[in-house]
Amino acid sequence: WEELSGRDVNGNTIRYHQVCNVDEEEQDNWVRSPFIDARSAQRVYMDIEFSVMKCEECRETFALYYYQSSADIATSTFPPWRENPYTKIDTLAAGERFDSSTVGAEGINRKTLVISPLSRRGFYVAAQDQGACMSLMSLKLYYYYCPETTHNLAYFSRTLSGGEVASLVAQSGKCVSNSVYSNNEVPKYRCNSYGEWRVPTGSCHCRAGYQPNEELTTCQGCSVGSYKPENGNIQCQACPAHSLTRSVGADHCSCVDGYYRADGDSIHQACSRTPSQPKNITFTLNKTSVSMNWMEPVITGERSDIFYRFNCRSCPSTIQPSPSNLHHLTTTNAQLNNLKPYSHYSIKVVGIDSIFSILPFTPLSSNPLLHPAFFLFSLLLSSSSSYYSTSQSTLILSSHLLLLLLLPPLSILPLPSSNISSTLVSTFIINIVSRTSSPSTDLPLPMECHPASGETPCFSVVSGLTKGSKYIAKVRVRNGMGYGKFSNDLYVATSSAKGRCYISTAGLNPAVIGGVMGVIAIVIIVIIVLFVKRRQANKKKRQDVQASKKLAENTNLLKSKFLNVQGRTYVDYRDPHNGVKEIATELDQTKIKIECVIGRGRWCLTVCRGKLISGKTSIPVAVKRLKEGASLIDHTNFLREACTMAQFDHPNIIQLKGVVTKSIPAMIITEFMENGSLDKFLQVVNELTASRLLEMLRGIASGMNYLSSIKYIHRDLAARNILVSSDLVCKVSDFGLSRTLENDPQATYTTQGGKIALRWTAPECIRFRQFTSASDVWSYGIVMWEVMSYGEKPYWDMSNEVVTEVLEDGYRLPAPENCPVSIHNLMLKCWSYEAKRRPHPIEIIRTLDQFIKQPNLLLDTK
Repeated sequence: WEELSGRDVNGNTIRYHQVCNVDEEEQDNWVRSPFIDARSAQRVYMDIEFSVMKCEECRETFALYYYQSSADIATSTFPPWRENPYTKIDTLAAGERFDSSTVGAEGINRKTLVISPLSRRGFYVAAQDQGACMSLMSLKLYYYYCPETTHNLAYFSRTLSGGEVASLVAQSGKCVSNSVYSNNEVPKYRCNSYGEWRVPTGSCHCRAGYQPNEELTTCQGCSVGSYKPENGNIQCQACPAHSLTRSVGADHCSCVDGYYRADGDSIHQACSRTPSQPKNITFTLNKTSVSMNWMEPVITGERSDIFYRFNCRSCPSTIQPSPSNLHHLTTTNAQLNNLKPYSHYSIKVVGIDSIFSILPFTPLSSNPLLHPAFFLFSLLLSSSSSYYSTSQSTLILSSHLLLLLLLPPLSILPLPSSNISSTLVSTFIINIVSRTSSPSTDLPLPMECHPASGETPCFSVVSGLTKGSKYIAKVRVRNGMGYGKFSNDLYVATSSAKGRCYISTAGLNPAVIGGVMGVIAIVIIVIIVLFVKRRQANKKKRQDVQASKKLAENTNLLKSKFLNVQGRTYVDYRDPHNGVKEIATELDQTKIKIECVIGRGRWCLTVCRGKLISGKTSIPVAVKRLKEGASLIDHTNFLREACTMAQFDHPNIIQLKGVVTKSIPAMIITEFMENGSLDKFLQVVNELTASRLLEMLRGIASGMNYLSSIKYIHRDLAARNILVSSDLVCKVSDFGLSRTLENDPQATYTTQGGKIALRWTAPECIRFRQFTSASDVWSYGIVMWEVMSYGEKPYWDMSNEVVTEVLEDGYRLPAPENCPVSIHNLMLKCWSYEAKRRPHPIEIIRTLDQFIKQPNLLLDTK
């Protein structure tokens, strides 16, 4: 090699290396670069420019190598000038060669190569020429990295790309200032091999008092006059009425002076004032009670929860709870009962809301109230009726007894302005009238009773009554102001035997008796109605039970009919040797003609195309056969697959024609599918209509629904295990050996329980090996993606470890090009993390039928 100076296509002076020793035999010309610091890169790209001369004796290719090293240790003899210990990058051929007529850039070749994986500090690049006449004009080395960035309020530092073409290097993010992790999940971003951030998971939320900017790169404090009460990425909002903030970054607004919030009020609620005084308070006296009415305050404080309190000065404990003497009212009226006679009261009404600010009291007028006789009446409403009855001819009258039955109360007397308690003495006047004879002078005269005090009952004894007679007693009160009215009649009688008196009910008010009888009648009617309803309910319950039993019988009958149509529930034969004899058709090996090998599984299995001869006719078949030397385990698994297929009968499940077990080699003969596996078929055709693709998917779903109905779990549903007939009917195949016959090391994933096709397998199967019909639905979603992408490999060149990680982080395959949004949404439902949220095969079939019948639902594409 020679180092020369020259000019590039732009006329700039360059240095380049050239070799052209075509006259020498067995050439081996090497040139090596200085030590190149990899700067921690695992994958380095190289743009090379070279030219090769046209000549008959010249070679048209040369080779590039690299050698990794932790330091600059190369010498003229080390590393040795041979392929090993160097690692070959590529053999380069010239697409354009130059001669004497070539001008400018016409003879320059440009290539981009990859040096990977790198695991040491640096490397050397070497070129080996073995007879070409060529020049190395430019060698540009570079690597990709994802620059530092902020995404979803999380900062991600500069990250180097991985060593593989499909590598996704996960980088954990840090929440920006004034933000926190969302759901305590550390955000992650993944750097691909071309320095592009991909597959973000997790995010950060701005703290209370801060809002995100439009780009979600920073959290900015809420401006004065606005607030945000909790963590999240919502915007700040203006303070409610009559509240404000005094600094940036507030999580709540404080009430302005004179306005308040109650303890239970939301911070989003406007602050409110205390209400003004109630208006136009009026009252009405009615004997021993007072009724009050007022109007709402003019100023309500902008609240709807106003209520009222009133304070009664000097009110006894029988009127209000002590010691507060406060009432809580939501109406604008109130009534006080049981007031003392000869007393002055000062009542004040207050308007209150939930902030508990009390306004000045509004007093009512002080006025004398009620006559003392009404006080006695009021007290006797709670008395016992055991004070009456004495001897044959004497009736002891107690004012308490008589006043207990005197309804309505006695009338009110005017109250003098002098000292009432010391100048007035109440006197009870008692009149007795006979009911059994006309009035005569023989009747007892009116009597007076003088109570010792206002709290002491007054007793009077009436003598001269006749045995077995009925009387009417009346009472009225007299004081210094005059007489009050008589009370209502009290009916009493003397005993004819022992002279005891009793109260007669003959004088009771007919309306009262009618009311009592009416209440009794209503109670009896209610009891009868409840009894009838209960009997009807019991009758309906018995009818419902009978209907349920009949429905269950019908359901069992329908289920039985369904099973008869669909076939019996799948049976897993423990001994497949006996199972094959019971349910599979044994064929004569001489009736099977093998034409050619169309596929291979493991070393013990081949798949052939052949013909099954029956008389003068023959039909094409596919033949799986075991090679000589297969182990007992292989032979048992082979027969188990035959036992499985023999139990299936559905147009979208591959049909078993028969087996050969009595001669060697053992064979499984199935119908022949002209178009082979679905994935290879799609990669070749690549031009089917969306309607045709949906019909193929519907056939697969129909087959899966059949398998689910007989309780069979496939475990390895994938496009490679779907076979396509000449009329594009898809049929599910591979029942038993499919999980061990996959040759692609990237398609299977070895776990403690064996190998699984990880890219098609649900997360719960990977973690816990829990295979169900729902996990088959997940796999069906991957098949949908394969079909809509025309056989592209799921997750492309991602490693199994990366696929597992991103699935757990919530990543799902994006929609293939030109895939309708509705179809991709159905895929996403199949890929629900929780198995119970995935659709049943019946639901998938119905959805696909709807898409097929209404193509307008497929107009939106991604």
